[in-house]
Amino acid sequence: MKPHPLKTAGILTATAITLGLALTACGGSSEASTTSCTPQHSGIQTVAPGKLTVGVIDIPPFSSYNSGQPNGIDIAIINKIAKDECLEPAYQQATYADAVQSISGGNIDLAVGTIDATEKRLKAVDFSASTYLDGMGIASKTGATTVTDLEKMNKVGTVDGYLWVEDLKKILGDKLATYPSSVELKADFDAGRLDADIDAYGVQVLQFKGAAGVNVALSNDKPDPRVGAIAHAPEAAFPMTKGNTSLREALDAGISAQRADGTITKLLTDAGLSEGLGKVAAKQYVVPAS
Repeated sequence: MKPHPLKTAGILTATAITLGLALTACGGSSEASTTSCTPQHSGIQTVAPGKLTVGVIDIPPFSSYNSGQPNGIDIAIINKIAKDECLEPAYQQATYADAVQSISGGNIDLAVGTIDATEKRLKAVDFSASTYLDGMGIASKTGATTVTDLEKMNKVGTVDGYLWVEDLKKILGDKLATYPSSVELKADFDAGRLDADIDAYGVQVLQFKGAAGVNVALSNDKPDPRVGAIAHAPEAAFPMTKGNTSLREALDAGISAQRADGTITKLLTDAGLSEGLGKVAAKQYVVPAS
């Protein structure tokens, strides 16, 4: 799913996911003085020399700060790139509300957490190559799979800031309630106050894993032309310092390599997600400004 102003999601309770993600990288503080490392790209400019400073937004299974032990799909991708470039990853907690500002302000090099490439964001930051699609999920006990199904319900909810929110408001009107994060949204759905929970598909697959009677559908499988984020699925990428060509080239090369060798597809499927999320366009789709 947040145009997609950054999702103002609060911190999700870090759900344990065992993706087998290594958290150390070549050039880490404990090895810097003893380990020789030759980067694949020379002269990479970062906020702190020798380090790759990354803001981590809590949106499992893609990324979780996890009390200072970050994990998730995005973390695995970044760790591999950092290792190949002899950079020490330095992670800090971030939110959708402050990530772009932190990058443009020179406090971090990039951010992770299913952040879509949009024209609005490109005014402040650059984006790496796309990592995977950001699909809209519909969780319900009735097997809803389309927006048309949602129109028949009394009350549905979603997280404020997603790209689909404004379109859904036009279609659903007062039937749509918005929440600051997935935590509050799911709580109301679980309590029976909502007929459907509309959130990032990847988030829902993890949230509702094993939940009896709850069906999670990827709405992008049945595109609705009234909702731009369904008709054209946004592509997640890493927002980074604008104009930093050296860093962008390294990120693009690392992401492309991990797409080509199947690493990203395996990360998605290991997390219980559809491998179809890894089928990004040959040319990055940038969500147009509304």
